[in-house]
Amino acid sequence: MGRSIKGTLIKRGKAGNFYLKYSVNGKLFKQALKDENENPITNEKKALKARDIILAPYWAKDEVKRQEMVVAALHIAEEKAAIADAIIDGIDNPPLTFAGAWQAYVDAQNRPRSGERTLKNYQGHFVAFNEWLNAQKPKPVYLKDITPEHATKFAVSLNKSGKSANTFNKYTSFLRLFFKVLAKTGQISSNPFHEDTITRRDLSTNSRRELSIDELKKILSEATGDMALLLGLGTFTGLRLGDCCTLQWKEVDLINRIIKRVPNKTVKKRKSVIIGIPGPLYNCLVEIPIKSRGDYVLPEYARIYLGSSHGKAYISKRIQSFFEKTGIQTQQKGTGKTIDPETKEVKDTGKRAVVEVGFHSLRHTYISIHANAGTPQAIIRDNAGHSNQRMTSEYTHISMEAARRVAGALEAPFMDVIPVEPERGQLAELSQTLPIEKIREFLKSLENK
Repeated sequence: MGRSIKGTLIKRGKAGNFYLKYSVNGKLFKQALKDENENPITNEKKALKARDIILAPYWAKDEVKRQEMVVAALHIAEEKAAIADAIIDGIDNPPLTFAGAWQAYVDAQNRPRSGERTLKNYQGHFVAFNEWLNAQKPKPVYLKDITPEHATKFAVSLNKSGKSANTFNKYTSFLRLFFKVLAKTGQISSNPFHEDTITRRDLSTNSRRELSIDELKKILSEATGDMALLLGLGTFTGLRLGDCCTLQWKEVDLINRIIKRVPNKTVKKRKSVIIGIPGPLYNCLVEIPIKSRGDYVLPEYARIYLGSSHGKAYISKRIQSFFEKTGIQTQQKGTGKTIDPETKEVKDTGKRAVVEVGFHSLRHTYISIHANAGTPQAIIRDNAGHSNQRMTSEYTHISMEAARRVAGALEAPFMDVIPVEPERGQLAELSQTLPIEKIREFLKSLENK
Protein backbone atom coordinates (compact mmCIF):
# COMPACT_ATOMS: atom_id res chain seq x y z
CA MET A 1 0.00 0.00 0.00
CA GLY A 2 1.35 3.40 -0.98
CA ARG A 3 2.21 6.01 1.62
CA SER A 4 0.89 9.57 1.72
CA ILE A 5 4.14 11.39 2.33
CA LYS A 6 4.65 15.05 1.54
CA GLY A 7 7.97 16.79 1.49
CA THR A 8 8.35 20.43 2.47
CA LEU A 9 11.05 22.47 0.78
CA ILE A 10 12.88 24.93 3.02
CA LYS A 11 15.14 27.70 1.75
CA ARG A 12 17.77 28.99 4.14
CA GLY A 13 20.88 31.10 4.39
CA LYS A 14 22.19 33.99 2.32
CA ALA A 15 23.00 31.61 -0.52
CA GLY A 16 19.41 30.32 -0.52
CA ASN A 17 20.22 26.62 -0.16
CA PHE A 18 17.26 24.25 -0.31
CA TYR A 19 16.48 21.57 2.32
CA LEU A 20 13.85 18.83 2.28
CA LYS A 21 11.77 18.17 5.40
CA TYR A 22 9.47 15.10 5.66
CA SER A 23 8.42 12.34 8.05
CA VAL A 24 8.27 8.54 7.69
CA ASN A 25 6.52 6.36 10.28
CA GLY A 26 6.59 9.21 12.75
CA LYS A 27 10.28 9.93 12.22
CA LEU A 28 11.19 13.43 11.03
CA PHE A 29 13.90 13.82 8.40
CA LYS A 30 15.63 16.95 7.17
CA GLN A 31 18.11 16.70 4.33
CA ALA A 32 20.26 19.23 2.45
CA LEU A 33 19.58 18.97 -1.28
CA LYS A 34 22.61 18.69 -3.55
CA ASP A 35 23.10 18.26 -7.28
CA GLU A 36 25.03 15.50 -9.04
CA ASN A 37 28.29 17.35 -8.31
CA GLU A 38 27.54 17.51 -4.58
CA ASN A 39 26.93 21.28 -4.76
CA PRO A 40 24.06 22.79 -2.72
CA ILE A 41 20.90 23.36 -4.77
CA THR A 42 19.69 26.99 -4.86
CA ASN A 43 17.24 26.69 -7.77
CA GLU A 44 13.62 25.79 -6.90
CA LYS A 45 13.04 23.74 -10.05
CA LYS A 46 16.10 21.61 -9.33
CA ALA A 47 15.05 21.35 -5.68
CA LEU A 48 11.64 19.97 -6.67
CA LYS A 49 13.33 17.41 -8.93
CA ALA A 50 15.69 16.32 -6.15
CA ARG A 51 12.71 16.06 -3.76
CA ASP A 52 10.86 13.81 -6.20
CA ILE A 53 13.86 11.49 -6.55
CA ILE A 54 14.16 11.09 -2.79
CA LEU A 55 10.44 10.63 -2.10
CA ALA A 56 9.49 8.65 -5.22
CA PRO A 57 9.96 5.24 -3.50
CA TYR A 58 7.44 6.23 -0.81
CA TRP A 59 4.81 7.24 -3.36
CA ALA A 60 4.84 3.83 -5.07
CA LYS A 61 1.76 1.58 -4.60
CA ASP A 62 3.63 -1.59 -3.67
CA GLU A 63 7.05 -2.73 -2.44
CA VAL A 64 8.10 -4.20 -5.81
CA LYS A 65 7.38 -0.90 -7.52
CA ARG A 66 9.25 0.93 -4.82
CA GLN A 67 12.34 -1.19 -5.37
CA GLU A 68 12.11 -0.69 -9.13
CA MET A 69 11.98 3.06 -8.63
CA VAL A 70 15.00 2.97 -6.35
CA VAL A 71 16.94 1.08 -9.06
CA ALA A 72 15.78 3.59 -11.69
CA ALA A 73 16.81 6.47 -9.46
CA LEU A 74 20.18 4.81 -9.01
CA HIS A 75 20.85 5.31 -12.73
CA ILE A 76 19.68 8.92 -12.59
CA ALA A 77 21.62 9.93 -9.49
CA GLU A 78 23.54 7.10 -7.88
CA GLU A 79 24.31 8.72 -4.58
CA LYS A 80 20.92 10.39 -4.01
CA ALA A 81 19.21 7.06 -4.63
CA ALA A 82 21.59 5.34 -2.26
CA ILE A 83 20.65 7.83 0.42
CA ALA A 84 16.94 7.31 -0.32
CA ASP A 85 17.45 3.55 -0.06
CA ALA A 86 19.12 4.02 3.30
CA ILE A 87 16.11 6.01 4.51
CA ILE A 88 13.74 3.25 3.34
CA ASP A 89 15.67 0.85 5.54
CA GLY A 90 15.04 3.11 8.50
CA ILE A 91 18.52 4.67 8.69
CA ASP A 92 18.17 8.31 9.67
CA ASN A 93 21.94 8.86 9.57
CA PRO A 94 23.10 7.48 6.20
CA PRO A 95 26.82 6.63 5.94
CA LEU A 96 29.28 8.92 4.18
CA THR A 97 29.46 8.62 0.40
CA PHE A 98 32.90 8.52 -1.16
CA ALA A 99 32.09 11.55 -3.35
CA GLY A 100 31.64 13.68 -0.23
CA ALA A 101 34.55 12.15 1.65
CA TRP A 102 37.25 14.69 0.71
CA GLN A 103 35.28 17.64 2.06
CA ALA A 104 34.46 15.59 5.15
CA TYR A 105 38.20 15.01 5.67
CA VAL A 106 39.00 18.72 5.25
CA ASP A 107 36.27 19.62 7.76
CA ALA A 108 37.22 16.89 10.25
CA GLN A 109 38.38 18.24 13.61
CA ASN A 110 40.47 15.16 14.36
CA ARG A 111 42.68 15.37 11.25
CA PRO A 112 46.29 16.63 11.47
CA ARG A 113 46.60 20.37 10.88
CA SER A 114 48.57 19.94 7.67
CA GLY A 115 50.01 22.91 5.80
CA GLU A 116 48.47 24.18 2.56
CA ARG A 117 51.04 22.40 0.42
CA THR A 118 50.62 19.06 2.22
CA LEU A 119 46.83 19.30 1.95
CA LYS A 120 47.12 19.84 -1.82
CA ASN A 121 49.30 16.74 -2.06
CA TYR A 122 46.76 14.77 -0.03
CA GLN A 123 43.99 15.94 -2.35
CA GLY A 124 46.03 14.70 -5.31
CA HIS A 125 46.33 11.26 -3.66
CA PHE A 126 42.57 11.23 -2.99
CA VAL A 127 41.75 12.16 -6.60
CA ALA A 128 44.04 9.41 -7.92
CA PHE A 129 42.34 6.82 -5.70
CA ASN A 130 38.90 8.11 -6.71
CA GLU A 131 39.78 7.82 -10.41
CA TRP A 132 40.91 4.26 -9.81
CA LEU A 133 37.66 3.48 -7.97
CA ASN A 134 35.63 4.85 -10.89
CA ALA A 135 36.98 2.03 -13.03
CA GLN A 136 35.93 -0.67 -10.54
CA LYS A 137 32.74 -2.65 -11.06
CA PRO A 138 30.71 -2.28 -9.05
CA LYS A 139 32.02 1.07 -7.87
CA PRO A 140 31.71 1.49 -4.07
CA VAL A 141 29.20 4.20 -3.18
CA TYR A 142 29.87 4.51 0.54
CA LEU A 143 33.21 4.94 2.23
CA LYS A 144 32.45 1.91 4.39
CA ASP A 145 32.07 -0.23 1.24
CA ILE A 146 35.79 0.03 0.47
CA THR A 147 37.47 -3.18 1.56
CA PRO A 148 41.04 -4.43 2.11
CA GLU A 149 40.67 -6.09 -1.29
CA HIS A 150 40.18 -2.67 -2.89
CA ALA A 151 43.22 -1.38 -1.01
CA THR A 152 45.36 -4.31 -2.15
CA LYS A 153 44.31 -3.93 -5.79
CA PHE A 154 45.05 -0.20 -5.69
CA ALA A 155 48.49 -0.90 -4.20
CA VAL A 156 49.16 -3.38 -7.00
CA SER A 157 48.14 -0.75 -9.58
CA LEU A 158 50.60 1.72 -8.04
CA ASN A 159 53.40 -0.82 -8.33
CA LYS A 160 52.49 -1.68 -11.92
CA SER A 161 52.46 1.99 -12.90
CA GLY A 162 56.13 2.25 -11.92
CA LYS A 163 55.65 4.48 -8.89
CA SER A 164 58.76 4.75 -6.72
CA ALA A 165 58.81 3.28 -3.22
CA ASN A 166 58.66 6.80 -1.79
CA THR A 167 55.59 7.71 -3.87
CA PHE A 168 53.92 4.38 -3.05
CA ASN A 169 54.41 5.01 0.66
CA LYS A 170 53.03 8.55 0.40
CA TYR A 171 49.83 7.35 -1.29
CA THR A 172 49.17 4.45 1.05
CA SER A 173 50.15 6.35 4.21
CA PHE A 174 47.74 9.15 3.35
CA LEU A 175 44.88 6.74 2.61
CA ARG A 176 45.54 4.95 5.91
CA LEU A 177 45.30 8.32 7.68
CA PHE A 178 42.24 9.28 5.59
CA PHE A 179 40.23 6.22 6.65
CA LYS A 180 41.39 6.57 10.26
CA VAL A 181 40.20 10.19 10.47
CA LEU A 182 36.82 9.37 8.87
CA ALA A 183 36.27 6.07 10.71
CA LYS A 184 33.37 7.36 12.82
CA THR A 185 31.79 9.64 10.21
CA GLY A 186 32.04 6.99 7.51
CA GLN A 187 30.88 4.16 9.80
CA ILE A 188 34.06 2.21 8.94
CA SER A 189 34.52 -0.95 10.97
CA SER A 190 38.14 -1.57 9.94
CA ASN A 191 40.73 0.47 8.07
CA PRO A 192 41.22 -1.07 4.57
CA PHE A 193 44.75 0.39 4.38
CA HIS A 194 45.83 -0.96 7.78
CA GLU A 195 49.52 -1.87 8.07
CA ASP A 196 48.55 -5.54 8.22
CA THR A 197 47.04 -5.22 4.74
CA ILE A 198 49.34 -2.73 3.02
CA THR A 199 52.98 -2.68 4.11
CA ARG A 200 55.45 0.08 3.37
CA ARG A 201 57.95 -0.47 0.60
CA ASP A 202 61.64 -0.24 1.44
CA LEU A 203 63.17 3.00 0.21
CA SER A 204 66.15 2.77 -2.09
CA THR A 205 68.96 5.20 -1.33
CA ASN A 206 69.16 7.00 -4.68
CA SER A 207 70.20 10.29 -3.10
CA ARG A 208 71.22 13.22 -5.29
CA ARG A 209 74.93 13.59 -5.86
CA GLU A 210 76.57 16.90 -5.15
CA LEU A 211 77.76 19.06 -8.02
CA SER A 212 81.40 19.97 -8.51
CA ILE A 213 82.48 23.63 -8.31
CA ASP A 214 83.07 23.60 -12.08
CA GLU A 215 79.54 22.26 -12.69
CA LEU A 216 78.08 24.92 -10.41
CA LYS A 217 80.03 27.66 -12.16
CA LYS A 218 78.74 26.43 -15.49
CA ILE A 219 75.07 26.45 -14.54
CA LEU A 220 75.32 29.79 -12.70
CA SER A 221 77.05 31.46 -15.65
CA GLU A 222 74.58 30.11 -18.24
CA ALA A 223 71.33 30.58 -16.30
CA THR A 224 69.32 33.74 -16.88
CA GLY A 225 66.27 35.47 -15.40
CA ASP A 226 64.27 33.69 -12.71
CA MET A 227 66.14 30.43 -13.31
CA ALA A 228 69.41 32.17 -12.44
CA LEU A 229 67.96 33.57 -9.22
CA LEU A 230 66.35 30.24 -8.27
CA LEU A 231 69.64 28.37 -8.74
CA GLY A 232 71.49 31.16 -6.94
CA LEU A 233 69.20 30.81 -3.94
CA GLY A 234 69.72 27.06 -3.87
CA THR A 235 73.50 27.39 -4.21
CA PHE A 236 74.09 30.15 -1.69
CA THR A 237 71.47 29.34 0.97
CA GLY A 238 71.18 25.55 0.91
CA LEU A 239 67.38 25.89 1.16
CA ARG A 240 65.17 23.21 -0.35
CA LEU A 241 63.31 23.79 -3.62
CA GLY A 242 59.98 24.64 -1.97
CA ASP A 243 61.61 27.17 0.35
CA CYS A 244 63.44 28.87 -2.52
CA CYS A 245 60.30 29.00 -4.69
CA THR A 246 58.17 30.47 -1.90
CA LEU A 247 60.77 32.74 -0.25
CA GLN A 248 59.16 36.08 0.63
CA TRP A 249 60.77 39.51 0.60
CA LYS A 250 59.79 40.03 4.23
CA GLU A 251 62.15 37.14 5.06
CA VAL A 252 65.05 38.81 3.26
CA ASP A 253 66.99 41.46 5.20
CA LEU A 254 69.33 43.14 2.70
CA ILE A 255 70.49 45.69 5.29
CA ASN A 256 71.81 43.01 7.66
CA ARG A 257 72.46 40.62 4.74
CA ILE A 258 70.56 37.68 6.19
CA ILE A 259 67.58 35.48 5.33
CA LYS A 260 65.38 34.41 8.22
CA ARG A 261 62.81 31.76 7.39
CA VAL A 262 60.87 28.88 8.89
CA PRO A 263 61.51 26.05 6.39
CA ASN A 264 58.44 24.24 5.06
CA LYS A 265 59.70 20.98 6.52
CA THR A 266 59.83 22.36 10.07
CA VAL A 267 56.85 24.72 9.87
CA LYS A 268 54.93 22.79 12.56
CA LYS A 269 57.79 23.33 15.03
CA ARG A 270 58.13 26.98 13.96
CA LYS A 271 61.90 26.56 14.01
CA SER A 272 63.47 29.28 11.89
CA VAL A 273 66.90 29.36 10.28
CA ILE A 274 69.12 32.40 9.83
CA ILE A 275 71.30 32.27 6.72
CA GLY A 276 73.88 34.85 5.75
CA ILE A 277 73.64 36.23 2.21
CA PRO A 278 76.96 35.82 0.35
CA GLY A 279 78.12 38.59 -2.01
CA PRO A 280 77.09 36.90 -5.28
CA LEU A 281 73.51 36.32 -4.08
CA TYR A 282 73.36 39.79 -2.51
CA ASN A 283 74.20 41.33 -5.90
CA CYS A 284 71.36 39.40 -7.58
CA LEU A 285 68.79 40.39 -4.95
CA VAL A 286 69.70 44.05 -4.58
CA GLU A 287 69.45 44.62 -8.34
CA ILE A 288 65.73 43.82 -8.28
CA PRO A 289 63.96 47.23 -8.15
CA ILE A 290 62.07 47.89 -4.93
CA LYS A 291 58.94 48.74 -6.93
CA SER A 292 59.06 45.24 -8.47
CA ARG A 293 59.20 43.46 -5.12
CA GLY A 294 55.83 41.95 -4.24
CA ASP A 295 55.22 39.20 -1.69
CA TYR A 296 57.52 36.60 -3.22
CA VAL A 297 61.10 36.89 -4.42
CA LEU A 298 60.19 34.57 -7.33
CA PRO A 299 56.47 35.21 -7.87
CA GLU A 300 56.11 33.01 -10.98
CA TYR A 301 57.77 30.00 -9.35
CA ALA A 302 55.71 30.57 -6.19
CA ARG A 303 52.53 30.57 -8.27
CA ILE A 304 53.45 27.28 -9.99
CA TYR A 305 54.68 25.59 -6.80
CA LEU A 306 51.64 26.53 -4.73
CA GLY A 307 49.14 26.27 -7.58
CA SER A 308 48.77 22.49 -7.76
CA SER A 309 50.04 19.22 -6.38
CA HIS A 310 52.10 18.81 -9.57
CA GLY A 311 53.82 22.21 -9.30
CA LYS A 312 56.95 20.88 -7.61
CA ALA A 313 57.38 18.11 -10.22
CA TYR A 314 56.93 20.62 -13.06
CA ILE A 315 59.62 22.95 -11.67
CA SER A 316 61.97 20.03 -10.97
CA LYS A 317 61.67 18.86 -14.58
CA ARG A 318 62.35 22.38 -15.82
CA ILE A 319 65.52 22.52 -13.69
CA GLN A 320 66.70 19.10 -14.85
CA SER A 321 66.08 20.11 -18.45
CA PHE A 322 68.28 23.17 -17.92
CA PHE A 323 71.01 21.05 -16.31
CA GLU A 324 70.97 18.70 -19.29
CA LYS A 325 71.30 21.64 -21.71
CA THR A 326 74.50 22.62 -19.90
CA GLY A 327 75.87 19.10 -20.41
CA ILE A 328 75.16 17.70 -16.93
CA GLN A 329 73.63 14.22 -17.01
CA THR A 330 70.78 14.10 -14.50
CA GLN A 331 69.74 10.43 -14.74
CA GLN A 332 71.66 7.31 -13.92
CA LYS A 333 72.96 5.69 -17.10
CA GLY A 334 70.78 2.90 -18.41
CA THR A 335 67.58 4.23 -16.81
CA GLY A 336 64.66 6.25 -18.12
CA LYS A 337 64.76 7.73 -21.61
CA THR A 338 68.02 8.45 -23.39
CA ILE A 339 68.80 10.67 -26.37
CA ASP A 340 71.24 9.49 -29.00
CA PRO A 341 73.89 12.28 -29.24
CA GLU A 342 74.18 11.84 -33.02
CA THR A 343 70.66 11.07 -34.26
CA LYS A 344 68.86 12.82 -31.36
CA GLU A 345 66.53 9.82 -31.29
CA VAL A 346 64.76 9.28 -27.97
CA LYS A 347 65.01 5.71 -26.69
CA ASP A 348 63.29 4.16 -23.70
CA THR A 349 65.55 1.86 -21.63
CA GLY A 350 62.52 0.14 -20.11
CA LYS A 351 63.78 0.98 -16.62
CA ARG A 352 62.35 3.65 -14.35
CA ALA A 353 64.45 6.80 -14.45
CA VAL A 354 66.79 7.12 -11.48
CA VAL A 355 67.53 10.81 -10.97
CA GLU A 356 71.03 11.54 -9.69
CA VAL A 357 71.22 15.30 -10.21
CA GLY A 358 68.49 17.79 -9.35
CA PHE A 359 67.88 20.95 -7.37
CA HIS A 360 68.63 19.04 -4.14
CA SER A 361 72.19 18.54 -5.44
CA LEU A 362 72.76 22.25 -4.75
CA ARG A 363 71.95 21.60 -1.10
CA HIS A 364 74.47 18.76 -0.92
CA THR A 365 77.13 20.98 -2.47
CA TYR A 366 76.30 23.85 -0.11
CA ILE A 367 76.89 21.59 2.89
CA SER A 368 80.11 20.16 1.40
CA ILE A 369 81.59 23.61 0.71
CA HIS A 370 80.91 24.65 4.30
CA ALA A 371 82.35 21.41 5.65
CA ASN A 372 85.52 21.84 3.57
CA ALA A 373 85.81 25.45 4.74
CA GLY A 374 85.77 24.34 8.37
CA THR A 375 82.32 25.67 9.28
CA PRO A 376 81.26 24.01 12.58
CA GLN A 377 78.93 21.06 12.09
CA ALA A 378 76.34 22.51 14.48
CA ILE A 379 76.13 25.68 12.36
CA ILE A 380 75.87 23.67 9.14
CA ARG A 381 73.00 21.69 10.64
CA ASP A 382 71.28 24.89 11.73
CA ASN A 383 71.76 26.55 8.35
CA ALA A 384 70.46 23.45 6.55
CA GLY A 385 67.33 23.43 8.70
CA HIS A 386 67.44 19.71 9.40
CA SER A 387 64.17 18.52 10.91
CA ASN A 388 65.57 15.17 12.10
CA GLN A 389 66.18 15.26 15.85
CA ARG A 390 69.26 13.06 15.43
CA MET A 391 70.75 15.66 13.11
CA THR A 392 70.16 18.48 15.58
CA SER A 393 71.40 16.80 18.76
CA GLU A 394 74.27 19.32 18.96
CA TYR A 395 72.05 22.25 18.00
CA THR A 396 73.54 25.70 18.55
CA HIS A 397 71.59 28.86 17.68
CA ILE A 398 73.28 30.91 14.97
CA SER A 399 73.40 34.68 15.35
CA MET A 400 73.15 37.24 12.54
CA GLU A 401 76.85 38.01 12.85
CA ALA A 402 77.78 34.32 12.67
CA ALA A 403 75.44 33.85 9.69
CA ARG A 404 77.15 36.66 7.77
CA ARG A 405 80.58 35.34 8.71
CA VAL A 406 80.02 31.76 7.59
CA ALA A 407 78.39 32.99 4.35
CA GLY A 408 81.85 34.10 3.28
CA ALA A 409 82.80 30.47 2.70
CA LEU A 410 80.56 30.51 -0.38
CA GLU A 411 82.01 33.66 -1.95
CA ALA A 412 85.54 32.65 -2.91
CA PRO A 413 84.71 29.72 -5.26
CA PHE A 414 82.37 31.86 -7.39
CA MET A 415 84.00 35.30 -7.56
CA ASP A 416 85.02 34.73 -11.18
CA VAL A 417 81.42 33.90 -12.14
CA ILE A 418 79.43 36.37 -10.03
CA PRO A 419 81.87 39.04 -8.76
CA VAL A 420 81.40 40.32 -5.24
CA GLU A 421 80.78 44.07 -4.97
CA PRO A 422 81.59 45.07 -1.37
CA GLU A 423 80.60 48.68 -2.04
CA ARG A 424 76.92 47.69 -2.04
CA GLY A 425 77.25 46.28 1.45
CA GLN A 426 79.20 49.32 2.65
CA LEU A 427 76.47 51.62 1.35
CA ALA A 428 73.82 49.58 3.13
CA GLU A 429 75.77 49.82 6.40
CA LEU A 430 76.24 53.58 6.01
CA SER A 431 72.49 53.99 5.58
CA GLN A 432 72.11 52.70 9.13
CA THR A 433 74.69 55.02 10.71
CA LEU A 434 74.65 58.29 8.75
CA PRO A 435 72.46 61.15 10.00
CA ILE A 436 69.16 61.31 8.15
CA GLU A 437 70.03 64.79 6.80
CA LYS A 438 73.11 63.38 5.04
CA ILE A 439 71.08 60.55 3.54
CA ARG A 440 68.49 63.00 2.22
CA GLU A 441 71.24 65.17 0.70
CA PHE A 442 72.74 62.10 -0.98
CA LEU A 443 69.38 60.97 -2.40
CA LYS A 444 68.69 64.49 -3.68
CA SER A 445 72.04 64.62 -5.41
CA LEU A 446 71.27 61.33 -7.15
CA GLU A 447 67.92 62.68 -8.33
CA ASN A 448 69.61 65.78 -9.78
CA LYS A 449 71.94 63.56 -11.79
